[in-house]
This record gives sequence, structure tokens and C-alpha cells, in this order.
Amino acid sequence: MYRRSWSPGLRSLPVALAQLATAAVAMAAIEIVLFTREGVAPLAPIVAFPFVGLLYLAAGAVTWLRRPGNRTGALLCWCALAVLAAAAGNATIPALDGAGLITAELPIGILIHLLLAFPSGRLPDARSRWLAGGGYAVTVGLQAPRYLFAGGSAPAWLTIARQPTVVRAFTDLKQAAGLTVIALAAMLLLGRLRQASAHQRTSLTSVAAYGVATLLFLTLSANLASVMHISADTLFAAQLVVFAGVPGAFALALLRGGFARAGEIEELGAWLGAGHHDQASLRTALATALGDPSADLLLWLPEAISYVDAYGGPVVPPAGRGTVEIQAGGERVGAVSYDAALIADADIVRKAGQVIALAVQREQLTAALRASRARIAATADAERRRIAADLHDGLQGQLVVLALQAGQLAAGRVGAVGTQAAATDLRRGLETAISELRALVHGVMPALLMQRGLPAAIQDLLDHTPLPSHLDTTGASNCLPAAVESAAYLVAAEALANCVKHAGASKVSVQLARTGGQLEILISDDGCGGARAGPYGGLRGMTDRVDALGGQLHLASARGQGTQLRAEFPCG
Repeated sequence: MYRRSWSPGLRSLPVALAQLATAAVAMAAIEIVLFTREGVAPLAPIVAFPFVGLLYLAAGAVTWLRRPGNRTGALLCWCALAVLAAAAGNATIPALDGAGLITAELPIGILIHLLLAFPSGRLPDARSRWLAGGGYAVTVGLQAPRYLFAGGSAPAWLTIARQPTVVRAFTDLKQAAGLTVIALAAMLLLGRLRQASAHQRTSLTSVAAYGVATLLFLTLSANLASVMHISADTLFAAQLVVFAGVPGAFALALLRGGFARAGEIEELGAWLGAGHHDQASLRTALATALGDPSADLLLWLPEAISYVDAYGGPVVPPAGRGTVEIQAGGERVGAVSYDAALIADADIVRKAGQVIALAVQREQLTAALRASRARIAATADAERRRIAADLHDGLQGQLVVLALQAGQLAAGRVGAVGTQAAATDLRRGLETAISELRALVHGVMPALLMQRGLPAAIQDLLDHTPLPSHLDTTGASNCLPAAVESAAYLVAAEALANCVKHAGASKVSVQLARTGGQLEILISDDGCGGARAGPYGGLRGMTDRVDALGGQLHLASARGQGTQLRAEFPCG
């Protein structure tokens, strides 16, 4: 199962459980053989005692395997060992009899622990821990006088002295303390019930009610039996039957209740902390935690205003499915798409989303970077295709014609009268080809930019812009990295083109400034404003160019208030 690979320690869990089961079955078998051979009475309930321990073990093993990160299964297995140890007290062998007396009440202490720790198997607060500790103190600590001062009814190696008065006093104290712990635990559980969701309350109520009723019955049954004149054998059988129902109640509620995935979500958090995980493994872990194989992880891309996959491709949440948004730092970073018919409680999905929010944010940034690189690659590819088409359809054809003309002149196929005219045509053709080649090169990378730097190249752009313009180069420098110069020039060219085509501006200004290790270029117009970056288009391309160099692009374009575009490039 995938969940067992989340944590290295969980990989050995099936082996450990198999070893534990083997030891427990062997212990139960030895006890049953001893009870049968010795003919202890009442034989049937006492022989059934070890089987109750195995019942706890089976429920604990199933729960532990299904919810490895939940400690309820471990507690049930611990209770199974305590039951088997308590059952050993019915044997006549002194060592087993002593072990049984010491652990006789321990299963009740573990039951208190189980109730307080349900459903995660972990004690959630200080009150729970104090009450659980109190339960163990009552069932183990206050049990000691029963064998230390019991005299002949306990093995000699455990007895200090025969003090029946002390035994009776501690028995009464133990019952009073036990009832106090049970009452306080019941009040604590009632408070949790009020805070539980409606979907969880049914399962939590059934477990709490059965557990508290079992504890009260085990604590008070001896008193009730004396009042109702019930024999000790019948009482023991009734206690055994009631106690045997506990593991089934806990296991069923945990595996089927509204909080069945609490442990899985905790495991998901532990798995995330183990190291970096890509979206594919994150999606698989999420589906496992939710118990929904169809659960999917969607990444939110703000600039695209849509959900995307790991590679930045658009994704539409399927209709008819549940969708829960994932936020990190108050910002939407993704969503979980799940089968609403399978998972009735959206809170479980929301909690899982909170656990993976930071990992999703990392994947979101990675997807945005991949999408940006893909757009840059697509833009570069489109530019190469345009250059290739211009060369093939224009310049290459002209050069072929000029080569034929030159060949005719060289071969003397043109008469003396026509030689001068043919040479003139050839020269004009070459001048045209050179002019087109220069324009093509200028479109790719202006010669002025390479020769005189960014300020001069931008001034040339403004000179060719049909709008009144102003350039401020205070603090600007020509000593810039080539990549920064190229990107800044292309951003300025695209922004000025937008001013002319879309802004309806009457003037435009450009400011260049270099402060420390950063170049800032600010293009402002007094147009209509309202510009916004979409998933495609010029603004998207500018953002990609700036991001590729580790810079930032800021756009301020309120309607009716013009547009300001500021690009910042690291150039230290």
C-alpha cells in the first residue's frame, strides 16, 4: 500500500505486527492449555479470557495497518497484551499468578487512555494527559495493596504482610478515585462532542457512550452483583462480554466515522516534511490520504486567471465534483478536486489542503516558471520562423536573381549597350538587399544598441514614435550586461508600441536609472489606462522577459489615469 512508503519507520510495521501476533497467539495458547489442564473454574469464561485479548489484537492490527499514523491501533494492541497478562493470573503458577495480579486492572487504564485519545490516538491537551495518567495511577498504583497486603491470596514473592484492613481501605479508595477519573473523562468527552462536526458526532457519541458505560460497569458491577445476588462467575462472564465489545466499537468508528482520515492527514504532513516532492507524488499522497483515487490537485496561476497543471497548461475543474480552494498566506495557490459522493465532509479535504498548502505554493511557482519558459521559447521560436520566412521569401529570392544577373554579365551575354544598364540594375538590387538585411538585423537587435548602448537606442525609439516624448537618463549607464540591455530595450519597444496603438495617449516619457545593482526603466503615458496583463499578449511577454532575468515588472493603469510600466532588472 502506498501509505506505508510515506515514512521509513512504517515500512517494517507489517513485520512487527506479525511478530507481535505470533507472540500473543503463543501466549494465549499456553494460557488456554494451562487453564484446561488445571481445570480452573468457571472454565468457559476463563478460557475465553485470552480470546478477548486476541480480539483486541486483531482489531488493533487492522486499525494500525489501515491508519499507520494513528495511534489507536497501537493502543488496542497494548491493551491486548495487558488482557493476556491479566488472564495469566488465573493460572496456578506463582509467576503467572503474580503477573496477573499486577496487571489485573491495567486494561481499564488503557481503556481510559483510548477514550481520551480518540480519534487520533494522541492525547490532545494537558487535561487529557493528566486524566490518562490518573487512570494508570488508579489501575496500577492503587492495585498494589491488593497483592502487597493480601497474604495467602497472593503469591508469597509479592506479599509484604497480611493486612485485610489496608486492602479494604485501598479498595474503597481505588473505586472512588476511579469513579472520579471516569466522571472527569466523561465531562471532557462531552465538551468535545459539542465541538465536533455533525458528520463526526454520531460516531464520536457511540464510542464515548459505550466506553464510559463499560468503565462504569466494570467499576461498579461488583457492588451491583452483591445487591442483586449475582454469582461471581456470572459477573465475570458479563464483564468479559461487555469488555469484548470495546475493540470493535473503536475500530469501526475510526475506520468509518467522519474523522476516519485524521490519521492519514497527519501522515501526509509527516511525508511532506521528509523532503521535496513533485506534483505527481503530491497528488498521489493526497489521493491516498483522502481515500479518493480520483482526487486531483490543481494549481492556480494568477496571470492566467485559471487553474493549470504542473506544466502550466490550462485545466478546467470537472463539473459535478467537489472543489476546495487551497490558500497560502491568504492567497489562492490551488485547489483539490474530489469525488463529493465519496467524501461527504468537505472539511476533511480542506484540512488536507491546509497541510499541503506550502508544497502546492512551491509547485505553483514551479508551474508558473515552466509556463513562462514555454512562452519565451514559443516567442523565440516564432521570431526565428519569422526571420527564416523573411530570408526565404524576400532576401533569398532577391539574391538568387542578382546572382543570375551577375552571371550573365560575367559571361558577356549582355550587349555592350546593355552592359551599363544591367550593372546599374545589379547595383540597385544589391542596395535594396542590403537595406532589407539591415532592417532585418535591426528588428532582431538594433545596431545602435550594440554600438552606443541603451540610452541611445531608446532615444532612437522615441524619435520614431509619433508622440511628443521625453527621455530622462539621469543616473543611467552604458555599462550594462548585454542580456539586460536587450531585455530592457525590447520592454521599452513593446511599451511604446502599446502607447501608440492602444492607450490613446498625447505624450509619453521614459526614465532610465541605475541604482546600485539594479536598473529601472519607467515608461509613462497620459492615455486612457485600463491596461492589464492577460495569459498572452505583449504584457505577458514583457513579464516573461523580466522574470527570466530575475527582475520584476510593475503595472499601474487605472482607467482614465494613464499607464505606468516599471521594469526592474538586477545588473550588479
